[in-house]
Amino acid sequence: MKNLLYVASILLCASTALAQTAIVTGTITDQVTQQPVVGAKVIFSQELKTLTDFDGNYRFDDVPFGTYRVMITMMSYDTLYRQIDIDKKDFAYNFTLGGSQELEEVQVVANLAQDRKTPVAVSTIGKKEINEELGSQDLPMILNSKPGIHATQRGGGDGDARITIRGFNQRNVGVMIDGVPVNDMENGWVYWSNWFGLDEITSQIQVQRGLGATKLAMPSVGGTMNIITDNTGGKSFIKARQEVGTGNFTRTSLSYKSGNLGNGWGILASVSYKKGNGWADGLFTEGAFGYLKVQKKMGNHVVSLSGFGAPQHHGQRLYDQPIAYWDTTYAQKLGVTDYVDSNKVGYGIQHNRHWGYVTDSATGQRSVLHERRNFYAKPQITLKDFWKVNEKLSWSNMAYVSIGKGGGQKFFNSASQILYDSTGLVNWDQIIYNNKYKKLFGQIYPTTDAAYDDNLLKSSEVLAASVNEHYWIGGLSQIDWKVADHFDIAAGVDYRNYVGIHYNEILDLLGGDYFINNANQNAASDMKTVGDRIARYDYQKDRKAFMQWAGSFAQVEYDNNRWTAFLNVSTVANSYRGEDYHMNKLVTLEDTVLEVGYDSVHVYNGKRYWRGSPEAKANSTGDLWLFGATFKAGANYNIDEKNNVFLNLGYLDRTPQFSNVVDNNTNTFFAEILNEKIQAIEAGYGFRSRPLSVNLNGYYTIWENKPFPYGVAVPDPNDPQEIIRANVNGMDALHMGVELDAAWNVNRMIVIEGMAAVGDWKWTSTETVFILEEEFEFDARGIMVGNSAQSTAAGSIRFNYLKGGYIKMKYTFFDRYYSDFNPFNLTGPNGGRQSWRIPSYGLMSFHAGYRYNTRFGSAVLRANVFNALNTLYISDATNNRNGNDFGPNSAGVFIGQGMRFNVSLGFEF
Repeated sequence: MKNLLYVASILLCASTALAQTAIVTGTITDQVTQQPVVGAKVIFSQELKTLTDFDGNYRFDDVPFGTYRVMITMMSYDTLYRQIDIDKKDFAYNFTLGGSQELEEVQVVANLAQDRKTPVAVSTIGKKEINEELGSQDLPMILNSKPGIHATQRGGGDGDARITIRGFNQRNVGVMIDGVPVNDMENGWVYWSNWFGLDEITSQIQVQRGLGATKLAMPSVGGTMNIITDNTGGKSFIKARQEVGTGNFTRTSLSYKSGNLGNGWGILASVSYKKGNGWADGLFTEGAFGYLKVQKKMGNHVVSLSGFGAPQHHGQRLYDQPIAYWDTTYAQKLGVTDYVDSNKVGYGIQHNRHWGYVTDSATGQRSVLHERRNFYAKPQITLKDFWKVNEKLSWSNMAYVSIGKGGGQKFFNSASQILYDSTGLVNWDQIIYNNKYKKLFGQIYPTTDAAYDDNLLKSSEVLAASVNEHYWIGGLSQIDWKVADHFDIAAGVDYRNYVGIHYNEILDLLGGDYFINNANQNAASDMKTVGDRIARYDYQKDRKAFMQWAGSFAQVEYDNNRWTAFLNVSTVANSYRGEDYHMNKLVTLEDTVLEVGYDSVHVYNGKRYWRGSPEAKANSTGDLWLFGATFKAGANYNIDEKNNVFLNLGYLDRTPQFSNVVDNNTNTFFAEILNEKIQAIEAGYGFRSRPLSVNLNGYYTIWENKPFPYGVAVPDPNDPQEIIRANVNGMDALHMGVELDAAWNVNRMIVIEGMAAVGDWKWTSTETVFILEEEFEFDARGIMVGNSAQSTAAGSIRFNYLKGGYIKMKYTFFDRYYSDFNPFNLTGPNGGRQSWRIPSYGLMSFHAGYRYNTRFGSAVLRANVFNALNTLYISDATNNRNGNDFGPNSAGVFIGQGMRFNVSLGFEF
């Protein structure tokens, strides 16, 4: 009997032990990028082995309770060992891999912020979120659900999106790709059509709001956006994906990552092609993308050469219109009582006036011709060397070149306005007819002009392109030195040399044989044909912009695990020069300056000077050097393993952009050029636990001498018949607010995320300004900064309904959104008058996907529905565009895009 009881107890214990098993799950992330590591080998025991999936996740079923020594290995990473105790049925444990020299290079060059260490407010969008939610939108659109960020598609053209951070537009947001700055060197703008296709090989997008932790002297008042591409190491893959979407959109993509090919070599490559008709009429898009990175590890060096380009062209919709132009019912609902033109209403929210049909006189067939079209190609090549000299010292060097060419196609006429038909489209047939024939005394005659030619037809309207070419080279060198156990020093230099070439070129004479334009004072004839350079306004003339940027920086960091702090100082020297090739050439002598055009000849001190004289040079402003500096400091304190607080502050003495230094109308320097002054302080709190993370921060930013774009035109006191441009100094603004975001992993099936941001952004200027004896008065005190929603909120829930499948619902709300405005409308009785407040709106989106794994690879199906409720809303507005009532009657607006979808099927091997 005793033996039976003994055996029974053994069996009972065994059965109890067998019942004590767990489902073990977790994610492997990279220590530097905080992104999932794909293909890492996770070993719990000889029998329990697996590889992480494409989201960096691993899973074991029926794991007996107990203590395990876990080993995680992955090429390009140090092997990680951990001892864990499994003691509950649902056991989750995440691991972090580090120690890769390739990934250290990413951290150093890209200046990435690290959680609970870098004292800045940051939002990171990983590969998983990009793959699931972007759906071939412009890259900024995925950031709309992050605190303080607002992005819109404006007219809806592919690549025409804009982004604001904390009320600062993208001219004041530093955008980088792998640490290389890409903001336009002249005006700071970012053209998102140039970066189509990058989403296929982007590992993460990190947005540092406010001054950020970037070491460089960047124009980042609102924030810094860094797009980080994949490295070549890790798990190799081949990905193919086909997308379809609204407006007959199709996109085909193919990507390859080699992993380590041996001897330190690695390759990352991607190609993509897209085509579609767009959501609105006439907004076609077509583009190709190519990317190649070759990387090699040589001893303590990691050398990489990368290049990419995205030639594209797409239709545009550039002019906002009265609300009733789009929808009369919606206009009445918003209080519109006065139509600017009752004959131009109710065209529909998808209407686009920038295109029409051309009829072939021989066949009668009609083809589409666009009045507004953007075309551009901007290949960029980057060479990097990261040298890990020893455990305490590293030196990174980077050189890059960007060559851009393209422009914007548009209608160009000598006198008359563009003609439209009864449907609101461009009447190309009538325009072409008018270029061929004219009516005189009731008779029809050809449009010849004996003053130029007896037989050729003179066009009065043509299609032209505003062409923008640039040649940009730059370099960055940075040294990082661990001088003591808790102290690091970084220092470096940043140099950029830029030449921008701008001109208007005839593309199509629209039925005629030549066009008359006298803008070029150095031309033999005013008769122009296809390919010739013309100008209607002075700023459209053939000109070049020359810029140099020489910066330096130094930063000291302190880190003792609980405390981290940094102090950063940077300086910049900026040079500006403009040259105009339509203006008379200049002969500069010791005591005088002579202007010589095509026919002009001057005799001075007995010597003859003409356009061919060696002394005759292009009209140039000469070089102007301006200097600026940046001071930033911050500290983070980890209260315990879950709570942290941080504080940062900064002061920017910022050099103005080229467009506020050189007047392109007269090719002279602006009057009253002063640096912008920005002061900022920010504080924040973070909470981290396994299921819940929370970030809360507040900011206060003062911007003095905020530039009025392109300045103002005033009479020259030395010649009242001439107009010069000047900056308006003393225009100040205050941006302050609070931001909150949180993520809650309810369980392994449900994740809830949310954010809320409330800003209080106001102009603080009220004064009379004298600019070269011209008086300007405005009162913008207390006026809300426009062009960005000051209050936003978002929430999402992601449901992993089965292994490999997910459904996600997201809702984003925009409120306290004021229309953009001109401060100089705020004069006299309109001083201090608030601009029109755009109605609040919310947008719902749905995202779903499923991954089916086989022994050969995976098939991935994804679907996205944007604006799923088909909400009718105003995405962008300008105050008093069509009058002066500061309300909906006079506002010019764009209506936001309605419901759209995107579906993709991909294969990954």
